[in-house]
Amino acid sequence: MKRLRDKFLKYITDKYKIWLIILISLSFTLKLCIIFYYGNNLNLASDDLNYIKSAIALARKGIFIFHEYNEPTVFVTPLYPFFLAAIFKIFGYGFIGLQIGRTIQAVLSLITIILVFMIAECIFDKKVALISSFLVSFYYPNIITPGYFLTENLFTPLLMLLIYLSLKFSMTPKTSQFMLLGLIWTLATLCRPTIALYPLLLLFHMLINKKYKVKGFVMSWIAMIFAFTFIMMPWWVRNYFEYKTFIPLAESSGNPLLQGTYIGYNQTPENIVYYKLGKNAFETNRIEVEVAKKRIKEDFENDFWRYLKWYTVDKTYLLWFTIFYWKEFGGITYSNILPCHFLILTGFLVIPGLLLKKFSTYFLPISVLFYFNAIHCVYMAFDRYAFPLLPLLSVFAAFFIFKLFSKLSLIWVCR
Repeated sequence: MKRLRDKFLKYITDKYKIWLIILISLSFTLKLCIIFYYGNNLNLASDDLNYIKSAIALARKGIFIFHEYNEPTVFVTPLYPFFLAAIFKIFGYGFIGLQIGRTIQAVLSLITIILVFMIAECIFDKKVALISSFLVSFYYPNIITPGYFLTENLFTPLLMLLIYLSLKFSMTPKTSQFMLLGLIWTLATLCRPTIALYPLLLLFHMLINKKYKVKGFVMSWIAMIFAFTFIMMPWWVRNYFEYKTFIPLAESSGNPLLQGTYIGYNQTPENIVYYKLGKNAFETNRIEVEVAKKRIKEDFENDFWRYLKWYTVDKTYLLWFTIFYWKEFGGITYSNILPCHFLILTGFLVIPGLLLKKFSTYFLPISVLFYFNAIHCVYMAFDRYAFPLLPLLSVFAAFFIFKLFSKLSLIWVCR
């Protein structure tokens, strides 16, 4: 009891933790103001409406659909629709249920802020951690997005938790810890399948640090893979039952792969490819994959350097240098957010130096940024897909800001 009391006293007297509590309190207040003032106006009339429709079908009839009511879906993975369905089952899917859902998502965004603080403290220090928390707390799209019913609201805290625990557990791997990592990785994959290859990054991180015994290392990875297989099994069985084939994640890559073949996403009568739709979304996806592969092969053969630029430089620009702020709220315009957004992007400026300074320490969080960049350059790249990565990039932006102000202060003192 005395130990718990001492820990509690240490926590509440830590000035950095006090400031963190203030930041998340102010951020939460702003989010609640937006949610209760704008209500159902917080919608994009896009995937968010499909997720609501999917969750209502789950809550009412126990069927998992996405685009069409009469067609079981493998277009999206099930975690986020099940998350919403649980809320709607308890609170209904009228205005009150939707508002409670938005409020819960606002709470999840606070967890993201705390996890960003912990990641930054783990790889830098508390000063950098506090700056990064400030950036995440008041970056305006982070204030607005909890009002949308999109996977980003659940995936972002899961991703931050996965990275933080990976940094903590990977130095001295234990079976129980990696079982937990496997659980979080699986949940993140069931929310956003692009994270599925994350263990490859973690494995390389552990190999370059080399602070483990071989037996413990092997047992830990067995535990992680077991957790993944155990949790994914019902999804695999359900998909096989519906479509008589093994579908490990989702069958939705066809459309983004095909859309990504059009430079600037511009489809004109001259460049558009027409194709016959399948009898269901599953078959259509398979057709779109084949059409996309054919387009990629032909386009690279016809204009190699132009398409190489599109699949590298141009898509990277679209991923990072535009903002997921598609509707304006509270009188805040897109241009108002640009300075803060570009401040977060300064995190990229310090990454080369950090990797040269201590590659093994910084590899894992940095590799996550470049991993997602590479994945989205293959498919579609736009600002919404970068949104879950901005809290992680804010950690490096905070380090840049801290170093910049430290040098400016030193210059000022020496004058």
